[in-house]
Amino acid sequence: MCPLPLVQIWQNTDVSLPLSPHWPPLSLVAQLTEPERIALLAAGSPVKFPDDAILVLQGDPGDGLYVLTAGMVKVTVAAESGSETMLAVRSRGDLIGEFAVLDGEPRTATARAVGAVSAIRISRARFTEFGERYPAAQSTITKSLVAKMRAATERHAAERTWGARERVAQVLYELAEDYGEQAGDSAVVIPLPITQSELGELAGVAVSTTERVLGDLRKEGVIATRYRKIAVRDMTVLGAIRFS
Repeated sequence: MCPLPLVQIWQNTDVSLPLSPHWPPLSLVAQLTEPERIALLAAGSPVKFPDDAILVLQGDPGDGLYVLTAGMVKVTVAAESGSETMLAVRSRGDLIGEFAVLDGEPRTATARAVGAVSAIRISRARFTEFGERYPAAQSTITKSLVAKMRAATERHAAERTWGARERVAQVLYELAEDYGEQAGDSAVVIPLPITQSELGELAGVAVSTTERVLGDLRKEGVIATRYRKIAVRDMTVLGAIRFS
């Protein structure tokens, strides 16, 4: 398949458009075999969420999970003081709410829709049946969970040692690697409606500083931006910035 022009991919990121048959290569769904993928998606019912709707709420029982099929979800955790910290974003091909389903404990975080979101909701019982029928898929799911925890640990460590430029570059690199769509020979579009404020939250950087870093990266030709849209023009350079 030929890479799509940058402008065309930007125009095709509306979740109301027909879904591509391709899943982000690093997503959980993409890592399943075809029979496992079909069975997982058939185990639940399709649901839709409007902007700002809550899919799972911190502290609630884990009575089911979601497979995201379109749109973006941000994951936050609330402290006893009421302040919220943004932990991650999740999109097409990711699972939401699997921690509580697997260990039987209350939800550890809240997942909220950013724009319109489509998903498959799978009950705990149906997910257990799926695991019994496809035991190899459980190993894949466990690896996905470990990858999420590893990424969170690495980002936490980065907040202690890296400067703002390196932190923002790390978040952009991860988003492009996890969800990016190729556009042209080297550009990768991040098809998520993420704001500069949300990028700053993920990187642990103030909004004003995030804006400055993004401005510098634009001037250097590393990224291009539109409203809530980002394209990485050079992944190699962006990756190198993380460790500069």
